[in-house]
Amino acid sequence: MALKRWVGPLVLSLALLIVGAACGNKGTTTTGAGGTQTSSGSGGGGNAYGGGYGGSGSSSSGTSSGGGASALTVKQTTSLTFVPATFSVKGGSSISLQNVTAAVPHNFTVKGQSIDVTNSPGQSSKVKIALNPGTYQFFCKFHVAQGMKGTLTVT
Repeated sequence: MALKRWVGPLVLSLALLIVGAACGNKGTTTTGAGGTQTSSGSGGGGNAYGGGYGGSGSSSSGTSSGGGASALTVKQTTSLTFVPATFSVKGGSSISLQNVTAAVPHNFTVKGQSIDVTNSPGQSSKVKIALNPGTYQFFCKFHVAQGMKGTLTVT
């Protein structure tokens, strides 16, 4: 009988230990076809947007990079905007994406290109803009219907 009393708390303790270890990630590095994305943030659980709230649930398809200085910081805000929404960078330079929200994940996708980066709340990522000179539309695929979009000019 005494053994049965210990099984429940033991199983609960083990489950909490496993969940804590899985959620304790401090950052990720993801390698894609065009480079490496380095992101930072504290651990968290999953959500309907693909990243963990407060976690480092980032995604990248292609051209993001963790090295070097950023030419510009673009903030992803609670008002579902990018600040600045229009900017210009040299081809091959990196920008810093900073999700300044406490509870809303955001994404940075360049239309028709292989740049697709998701930031959980409080997370920052460096993204290499390895695009030919021209004007490109970008958006948050989670909030584009609410107008979260902008224009990128590559020189």
